[in-house]
Amino acid sequence: MASSLIKGFIRAMTVISVMLSYLSVDPCNNYTVLDEPRRSINNTNFLQSPPSYKCDTSVTWSGWYRLFINGLSAHMPETCVDIGHCDTATTLWIRGGHPTVEDGVVTRDVCGHWNNYCCFFWSFPIQVKACPGNYYVYELISPAVYCSGYLTIFT
Repeated sequence: MASSLIKGFIRAMTVISVMLSYLSVDPCNNYTVLDEPRRSINNTNFLQSPPSYKCDTSVTWSGWYRLFINGLSAHMPETCVDIGHCDTATTLWIRGGHPTVEDGVVTRDVCGHWNNYCCFFWSFPIQVKACPGNYYVYELISPAVYCSGYLTIFT
């Protein structure tokens, strides 16, 4: 009797350990909040004079990020955004659309709008995951594009 109880306990602990390991590794449960209203596509402060550049090329990105605008869930735009938005010179947007929850982690290209070309600086990959609860997380990297910035739009 005691032996079967011990075996049952060990199995239960193994299941719990695997579940906790999954939760800690899943980027939907392990991300950094990025809530910077200047990243909103509605921010046109850059068009004011003199412009003040904010560049993600100088940011040290590490891990996964969930995007917000003033505390409200946001995501990267899937279409070209005019230059002059988001306090940056080169606006970055995701090409290829967002995944579904069932897709898991996917690779998507990021385009940079410059000089009237929507994808003048194109195709550096990032990782994206759709999460239960209707939000996305992104494994952002430092873009190697002149004064560029990741943008956000309300989800």
